[in-house]
Amino acid sequence: MKKNIFNTSAAKITKVYALLLLGITVILSSVIISVVGLKQFQVQRHEALGIVRGLKRSFIANRNDWYWWRMGSSMDTDTTFVRISVAQQGKKQRYLYSPNAKAFLATKDQGSVTHLTANTHYATKTGLFYHVRASDLSTNKADPSVRYDIWVKLNGLTALLWLLIRLILLIALVFLIIGTWFIYLLARKLNRPLVELTGTTKVINQDISNNYKRQLPVPDSPQEVHDLTVAFNQLLKSLSDQEQADRRFVSNASHELKTPIATIRGYVSLVDRRGDAHPEVIPTALKYIDQESERMQRLVESLLKLSRANRLELKTTAVDLSAVVQATATHYSDVMTRPIRTKIQPQVTAQAHQDSIEQILISLLNNAQKYSPAETPITVSLTADDQTVTLAIADQGIGVPDDQKKLIFGRFYRASSVRNSVAGNGLGLAIVQQLVTLSHGQIVVRDNQPQGSVFMVTLPR
Repeated sequence: MKKNIFNTSAAKITKVYALLLLGITVILSSVIISVVGLKQFQVQRHEALGIVRGLKRSFIANRNDWYWWRMGSSMDTDTTFVRISVAQQGKKQRYLYSPNAKAFLATKDQGSVTHLTANTHYATKTGLFYHVRASDLSTNKADPSVRYDIWVKLNGLTALLWLLIRLILLIALVFLIIGTWFIYLLARKLNRPLVELTGTTKVINQDISNNYKRQLPVPDSPQEVHDLTVAFNQLLKSLSDQEQADRRFVSNASHELKTPIATIRGYVSLVDRRGDAHPEVIPTALKYIDQESERMQRLVESLLKLSRANRLELKTTAVDLSAVVQATATHYSDVMTRPIRTKIQPQVTAQAHQDSIEQILISLLNNAQKYSPAETPITVSLTADDQTVTLAIADQGIGVPDDQKKLIFGRFYRASSVRNSVAGNGLGLAIVQQLVTLSHGQIVVRDNQPQGSVFMVTLPR
């Protein structure tokens, strides 16, 4: 199958090259033959006109003049024929012929003659020829009236053109054979990496169990195919990483949901078995069922937020970020158990999505309160320059180890030091990062002094 595709592609490229070469050959041949033929025809025409001018200057009217003119002329009598007609009053018209002229005229008259132009003719017996006619008419009626007829055979021109056509066809045929074979080999060489790439891609598509894990073979040449394969491998790696992240996400979501469900079912079973005999267990069971169902609700809401954030397209407008951040921090300070301090640069405006900014700030404030001791302040600052806006939320909590600063933005990730001591599902910072990415910004976490963490969100202004 791969070989058939390989040969078909090479054959198509070869066919295109052959047609291109044939077209170029036809065009060049037509141009060369036309130019050469025209130039040679002009040479023959000028030669005929030169003979006419020489005859008219000599005013040949008798055999003696004609003899001496022929002796001094270099005219080729095999291809050029002259007939001089001399007419005098009261005398019979006389003719003077150059050598071979009578035989040419006799042969010409035996077949049909086709007039191609006013001076160019074709005779079936003699071939192509050029005819010039001129007259010398004296003002003295006693002097003769002389007419000159010159025929120049163009057989040499046609022979030259036919030789030129055969040479061009021969050269074109040689180049067509050699060039076609060379192009076919080159096409096979260039197509081989693409065919291997296609074959490996089909194998990857058919192998569902190892989707995106395999890499395509990277050829050294041509450079375009090399770059394309590298880009494909990067795409496959990205898809593989995304697939693994999705699997971890499903696994973590299932685990997070399994715990409250197991607790709820356990207390339901307890009430079912012992509720009648020991009614005092019912309030306790209902309390835990309510807590676990609320935990499930928060988890489902977080999952829905994350799902919507993945598909969300934010429409930005001009937003007064100073006013939005100040109003959100002031409103949220009423429900928080930690004091909030603000350091907000006034009149900071930017193209942003206001609801997303508020949600980012609220999530980061919740995160800061969750991981910082009671009564320690949380600082919200907003600064801006000509290009960017920086929103920072600083706490004095337990901080984030350096090896986990990038991991905490993953879905369901929670640091091992707080996994069992602080409630949460590990989705809050993942939602924040998704919203920041949709806003074309970046979020990083740094150490606060003397302790704690600073979450810094940088957005384009």
